[in-house]
Amino acid sequence: MMLKHDHDRTGEICGELRAWRIRSRLRQDAIAKCLGVAQSQISRWESGRELPRPHNVEAIRRLIRGPEVDPLLALRHFVLHSSQHLLLFDDQLEILARSLPFQASPNPLDRFGWVLDPERNPPFAPVQRRYREVLSDPAGVVGLAITLPFQHEGARWVASIGKTIHSIAGIRVCLCELSFAPAGADDADIRVEEVRLDPTGETRHSMTLWRQPSANA
Repeated sequence: MMLKHDHDRTGEICGELRAWRIRSRLRQDAIAKCLGVAQSQISRWESGRELPRPHNVEAIRRLIRGPEVDPLLALRHFVLHSSQHLLLFDDQLEILARSLPFQASPNPLDRFGWVLDPERNPPFAPVQRRYREVLSDPAGVVGLAITLPFQHEGARWVASIGKTIHSIAGIRVCLCELSFAPAGADDADIRVEEVRLDPTGETRHSMTLWRQPSANA
């Protein structure tokens, strides 16, 4: 497949500018004021007699396409309107967004949220410590899969927590998929599986087990 040269892409943006201006019923002098150039410059760009410089290209692109959306805002919007069981955390473990199931009242966090608090559920403490370490220095870790068994109101339950680590807008955030279900026979220990990408792009998995000496009340 042949890639377009920068010269071709710059020429395309000039064509887009002319088409957008005509569609918007704007005169060249109005566009010139928006871009801080002379009207004659707009005419030369649109006719192809001259090509805009890189900073002009970016200004034209913002004018006709609008500013790029902050990727963190886009991810937050996705979570807020998702029907999946999702949470978005910042690097301080504060919740940035809850998906629709976690916005309802009551919701699963109202009932089971205590298991994710190391003060109320001490067995979760080593998991949270490892999570904080990964957020501070991922070292290639891109995801965590956590299985957290617990007891609630006399019944055995398990929390399944899938976390993916992202660096967005200068901070690390975590997209978390969280579900609660009755525990099975194999759900006796806390398991943390780390997914890591090595420099070649290969995926590596490692597992850590924390054995629970007794059930939680």
